[in-house]
Amino acid sequence: MADPKTIQAGGAKPPSAAQQAQPQAPTTGGFRILARRVKGIDELSRHFSELSFLEMSIEKGSLLALNVESRDLKKDPALFSIIYFRQNAIEAVYTCLPTMSPKKRRLGVLRHFLNLLTLAEDCYEIEMRQVYQVLEKAISDMTEYVSTDYDKLFSLYDNLKTETAAVSKKLKDMADANASLSKENYELKNRNDELLLKVKSLETLSDSVLSLKIQDWLSEHKGEINISDFSKVYNVPEARVEQMLNRLVTEGYLETKG
Repeated sequence: MADPKTIQAGGAKPPSAAQQAQPQAPTTGGFRILARRVKGIDELSRHFSELSFLEMSIEKGSLLALNVESRDLKKDPALFSIIYFRQNAIEAVYTCLPTMSPKKRRLGVLRHFLNLLTLAEDCYEIEMRQVYQVLEKAISDMTEYVSTDYDKLFSLYDNLKTETAAVSKKLKDMADANASLSKENYELKNRNDELLLKVKSLETLSDSVLSLKIQDWLSEHKGEINISDFSKVYNVPEARVEQMLNRLVTEGYLETKG
């Protein structure tokens, strides 16, 4: 029997159906600038000592500043960034969840990177040309992220409008065809469709329904869930239940206790 897992609901709402994609591993990204360290690692680490969210360590003569933004069900870091303060360079490496925009994520990490760079400025001789290049790329990404050419937007709108009109016509034709059927056949068909939908919903829970069932279970069981019991009640494989719990924790909808 699987061990009970204690889960606490977070402040966010359960993920929508659009967010319920098949689980994928986080992707990674990074960037670096040239810079020469002119002070010791101890002096550098003192500049960051008051930042409680940072976890610092020393590796091969470099100071590593880890910022963990979210963890998975096993409490391993899922969304995080590491800034490497090396002797001749400062490098950022970060993860990006499948549900996030890579460009928006890069902008967020760059903001964090520049904040640390400001705190460490007297410890480094920084090659500003490198900083300008990183900023130029970020501004380009931001422009693409927040705006789209008007003609492209209008074309998309026009195409969607045409498709919507075609779908509306098909719906009207179908409605007219159904109206021509006898009342008895119409009622029997609707009843049959309803039964098929009910059977299908009983056979398999969608991701969105499963996440809500987990939320309800936690509310009814004082924040605890026994995966084996839940699996038997709702006829869902244990692996899928644990997978959904892991996603809810990773994306901040639930958090583990202890």
